[in-house]
Amino acid sequence: MNLGDASSRTTATDGRPRDPVAEVIARLEVSARKGERWLTGYAKSKLRQDPIYRTVLPLIPPRMKVLDLGCGVGLLGLLLDARGLENEIHGIEWDAPKTRFAQRLTEQIPSIQLVCGDLWEESWPQCSMVVLLDVLHYFPPDQQRRLLFRIGSHLPEGGRLLLRVMDARSGGVAMLTRLCEWGAVKFGWNQAPGVHWRPLAAIRGDLLEAGFSILPSPGKADHGLGNCLLVCGKPRSADPLPARSPSGLRRSSRSS
Repeated sequence: MNLGDASSRTTATDGRPRDPVAEVIARLEVSARKGERWLTGYAKSKLRQDPIYRTVLPLIPPRMKVLDLGCGVGLLGLLLDARGLENEIHGIEWDAPKTRFAQRLTEQIPSIQLVCGDLWEESWPQCSMVVLLDVLHYFPPDQQRRLLFRIGSHLPEGGRLLLRVMDARSGGVAMLTRLCEWGAVKFGWNQAPGVHWRPLAAIRGDLLEAGFSILPSPGKADHGLGNCLLVCGKPRSADPLPARSPSGLRRSSRSS
């Protein structure tokens, strides 16, 4: 099956709308190769169990250019292609095996460009949306702040950031999520020197200081095992400027 063929259209042969998630799972099953079955299984499990993809797809307008930082195995790009609304996506991923897997899956889809490299060193193409899902916590607090400010500087007026983070102060199932993430890093599944959870208030404060407005999130703010999706916008010149973060948030950011 050619992953770039007409199967990526949004309408099935019977005229009913396609489900991009089901479409990509079908592509993964057909394209599975020996030696990649673990990554294939991980990708299918992620699509089936993590609600984030069904949540973010409606937030990405047709034809919008997207920068996916920490794109993993390239699922967002595959979903946008399966949706068929003419999006272009550029992904950067640090993990070489995941990048090779993603590049093979997308090599015949011109609208998807994936590179293996350090997001601090790779060039960022022009875009109207940046997606940063479950990546921020791999950086120490000062680098987290720098990254949010860089994204704020990179996006044009009216641009959007979709950011999923974990609140360091959340309990319950979130504690299990943090434990699993720590284990994934320790045993090498997620390649990072460590994990650095921060209070959600501190992250919100950094976003406001970086020039973002924090917009209402769709449905519940909590999406999957304690994670929180933040929808952030860069105001246009005619829009009111975002309020400066309260001093309490700034103190929380520095002390985290």
